Amino acid sequence: MRAVTTPIAPESSPPKKTVLPGVALGFTIAGLCIVCLWPVGLVLAILAMVKTGKPEHAGRRGLAIAALCVAGLGLFTIGIQAAIAIPNFVSFQARSKQAECKVNLKAFFGTVRAYVVDNHPVDSFAMMGFEPGPRNRYAYVLRMPEDVIPVAGAFPALDPEAIQAALDQAGVEPGVEGTCPDCSVTAVCVGNVDNDDTLDVWSISTVDRTAANGDTIPLGTPYNHVNDVRE
Repeated sequence: MRAVTTPIAPESSPPKKTVLPGVALGFTIAGLCIVCLWPVGLVLAILAMVKTGKPEHAGRRGLAIAALCVAGLGLFTIGIQAAIAIPNFVSFQARSKQAECKVNLKAFFGTVRAYVVDNHPVDSFAMMGFEPGPRNRYAYVLRMPEDVIPVAGAFPALDPEAIQAALDQAGVEPGVEGTCPDCSVTAVCVGNVDNDDTLDVWSISTVDRTAANGDTIPLGTPYNHVNDVRE
C-alpha cells in the first residue's frame, strides 16, 4: 500500500519592516544644519506617518513620529535663522552701496589735487571733468545749490532741501575756501542707501579737519558723518 504524503507548505517570511521612518528621521536631523534638506525630511516624515499607519508597519510608528517632531523643530530653527540672516543681508547690501561714494570721493580728491597744482581755479565739478558714473546712487556736492551732481534717474531723486538738511545735520559744509593752489576744497556725497528717512553723508577735503563729534579727519580720507546703515 502506497503511503500518501502531505506536502508541507513553505513557511511564510515575516513582512519586511519599512526603512522609511529611519530615512525620514535622518533627513530631518540633517535639515537642522542644512536647510535645503529640511523640505525633503518633512515630506519623508509625512510619508512615513502614512506608511506606519498600516498594521504590518505599526512597530515603526515611533520613528515616524520622531521624524515629524524634528521636522517641526526644523521649521522653528529656520525661522530663527531667517530672522538673523535677513537683516544682516540687508545691512551688507547697504554697506556695499556706500563703496560707490568712497571710491568717487577718492577719485575727486586725486583730480582736485592735480588740478590746483597748475593754479587752476576750482569752479565746478564739470570744469575739473569729474563724473561719478552713469548710475550714481549718491548726489555729489561741491557748492550748494549751484554745483550738485544729482542722483541718477534710476534711483529716487533727492531734492536740494533734503540735501541741505542732511548737510546741516552732519555739520559739514562743502565748498572752496581761499585762493588756489593754497585753497581748501571739500566735497560731499549724500545718498539714501536703505530707503529710510535718514541720508548717508560722506565728505573729503584737501586739508586736515575736525568733525562735529571731535574726530580728526586726515586730508584725502572719506569720512562718514551720518551712517545711514546704522541709523
